Amino acid sequence: MKNLNKLFYISILIVTTLALNSCNPFDELYLTLAMETEFRTEAPVSNVSLTSSICLSEFDDYNDNSDKLKEIRYISAAYFTLNSSNGLTGDLRLKLYQGNTNILLFEFTDSNFEADSSLSKPLKINLSQQEVNNINTYLINPKVDKCFRAELVVLNANDNDGPPFQLNGKVEFLTELQIEP
Repeated sequence: MKNLNKLFYISILIVTTLALNSCNPFDELYLTLAMETEFRTEAPVSNVSLTSSICLSEFDDYNDNSDKLKEIRYISAAYFTLNSSNGLTGDLRLKLYQGNTNILLFEFTDSNFEADSSLSKPLKINLSQQEVNNINTYLINPKVDKCFRAELVVLNANDNDGPPFQLNGKVEFLTELQIEP
């Protein structure tokens, strides 16, 4: 009987310890927010330039959880061509700024840009660790709506038909929202 009581108390102690120290799978909840912005232009010259703005508050996932956000982190970015002049090529420059300021978060270049190649397969935007840090630092207070300004330039544009050059593309930025349950 003594051993049975001892086993019972040990079992209660173990269950209580596990209950108090166990991991709650709902302690942290993460959502992926895909922010995308489109660029459309028709340019009569060989330098195609486009600008677009985007804010976190334009997305339902952000708005629905803005009061419970703990953190927003940059994951990755990609460029997609939606439509373009026949065989459009050139030197691609993509810059991302903080809102309406001239504070540069990152600059991406591709000197062998072929618009048709990113019709079916996105062009991954590779950033340095410093550029990722710039974005994450800008996103440091997740409850404050943040805006971005993206500039897309194709220098020395050329295509199979000649000017005017037409480009319709989008840039997608993936971020991770950490939400308090």
